Amino acid sequence: MNVADLARTFAGQPPAVDTEADPSAAIYSGKPPALVLPLATRSVSLLTLLLQDDAVDLELASAVIGLDPGLSFGTLQLANRDRAEANDSIWQLPLAVVAAGREALEQLLQRAPQIECNSDPGKRTRLCQLVANAVTRACVAHLLARDLGSCAPRKSYLSGLLFDLPAMGRLAVPAISQAALLTSMCHTLPAAMVRTAMVSMADDSEFAPRDPLVAIVRIADAVLQAAAGTPPATASMEELAASPLWCFWKKTDAQQRIFLLGQCSSLAGWAKTNLHSMDPWEFMAALERRNSSE
Repeated sequence: MNVADLARTFAGQPPAVDTEADPSAAIYSGKPPALVLPLATRSVSLLTLLLQDDAVDLELASAVIGLDPGLSFGTLQLANRDRAEANDSIWQLPLAVVAAGREALEQLLQRAPQIECNSDPGKRTRLCQLVANAVTRACVAHLLARDLGSCAPRKSYLSGLLFDLPAMGRLAVPAISQAALLTSMCHTLPAAMVRTAMVSMADDSEFAPRDPLVAIVRIADAVLQAAAGTPPATASMEELAASPLWCFWKKTDAQQRIFLLGQCSSLAGWAKTNLHSMDPWEFMAALERRNSSE
């Protein structure tokens, strides 16, 4: 189904569920429960304003959602709530915004807790760090996918954004079980994205991935770790360039990998610097321009 087809059904959504449930409870009935994660206050404010327009700008809304892992996962859950198991998941954000529906998204924004309003300073700081790291990792994964091929850049971006979903779930909703989280992820995300997120959930995950999407996101995550680690960044990058994570791109030599990792490190710094200083749509447009020119 394309954007035009979905747009015709945007206004005709199922009635909102009348319940005073806990934020981690279902936000729609008769379907798998939605895991409602905390959202950034800026995301809630901007998307609330965008949804008030008669004709919602899907690109602007997608940009806001794409910089918030909790909001992205909530939107994708709503978009796939009526999906038959045999059908592919809707993961493209413009399509997901329409498939989720205005009323359901507004309900999500009203019910979800906001990160900045968390009364626990330690948890609030950790959640903010997870969101910033998620966006930075997503940007790096986007660049890697463009340069290396094998994966769609936007799919790689979203996979990088949701990589820490299990960690966010455990921190924000301690009562959530791994089985419940996995069920929600499997119903919502493409299988490759679930495998990618599950890597961060396992203590002894496989080192040589069998999926290029998993490899790209793990390389992107390693770039973040190298930038934040105590060893010199150059030494860490050289080690990363020799990692088995590059098994899908054996034609790239060590020098090419180190050069690409240097670009990734530069992009990670740019993302962290500009995440909160630019409007979401400006940030996403700049990311596309930057990565296409690298």
